[in-house]
Amino acid sequence: MERVTVYVDGFNFYYGLRRMKAVDNDWQKFYWIDFVKFFDHFTGGNKILQKVVYFTTPPINIQKRNRQGMLLLANKLLNGNRFEVIEGKFYDKLQSSETPKKQNPIF
Repeated sequence: MERVTVYVDGFNFYYGLRRMKAVDNDWQKFYWIDFVKFFDHFTGGNKILQKVVYFTTPPINIQKRNRQGMLLLANKLLNGNRFEVIEGKFYDKLQSSETPKKQNPIF
């Protein structure tokens, strides 16, 4: 059997659901999704879903952070080591008067 790992950009996944909910309120039910079960539907034949790796940044708003934490904990409890969370850090956008730091050229 071929093993498959799915990598999820949590920010785009969440905001994609929000856009769909604006069109059809039924999409809200996917806010509380079992990611392993969901992506398991896309594997078949000679493939088995080994793991879902979910990349995210905790929201600044404490209520949103708590809701996100509950979703991620529920997925971890349901799926054990088949669900992994990689947390990043949220950075505010640069103000128009700020200039980004120059990076060393690769060449």
